[in-house]
Amino acid sequence: MPPEYQVAAGLDVHKKFIQATVLWLNGTKIQQKFPRTPDGLLGLKDWIFEHNCAVVACEPTSDYWVCIYDLLSDQVPMLVGNAHDIKVLTHKKTDKTDSEMIALLALKGMITPSRVMPRHHRDFQKRVRLRHFLVRKRTDIKNRAHSILDGELFHLSRLLSDIFGVSGKRIMQGIVDGASVDDILRSTPACTGTKRSETS
Repeated sequence: MPPEYQVAAGLDVHKKFIQATVLWLNGTKIQQKFPRTPDGLLGLKDWIFEHNCAVVACEPTSDYWVCIYDLLSDQVPMLVGNAHDIKVLTHKKTDKTDSEMIALLALKGMITPSRVMPRHHRDFQKRVRLRHFLVRKRTDIKNRAHSILDGELFHLSRLLSDIFGVSGKRIMQGIVDGASVDDILRSTPACTGTKRSETS
């Protein structure tokens, strides 16, 4: 059987604001809009506790819900529903209607909560994703540098095993500084031998 609540809060979360509705079982409701700022979130928290909400529900809109979940979940049941399921049930129209319908679904126990990983897991996941993004971006930049050099018939990769090694960086810095190719090559020890010189 779904849980029975006497009062529930529904949150329609946006990038810059949160439209909130508190709904009682007898049909009484109040609504308020909060800016999505530190002060706004604290105001939302106080407002929810002031009205003794037994449960709070929202959609997982982007990552905008995360700070709200972390703020409230230790003190009140927080339901993060599946966005598609809620939209099918609510027939969304306006921000106020959205938050009211989310509150109603929570009140009736009709929201199946999505699994929310613990905060330290989510933080670790963010770091892994960021590292993956940066490594991929670094590879893209290196490939772009290869393309530019090859386009200018400056086949540095034929001379060095890694054009982003010490000698390669010295050569590219010389190009940026406007030095002639001959002067750059003469001043770079690895370029007087073979690729083996770069790796030794």
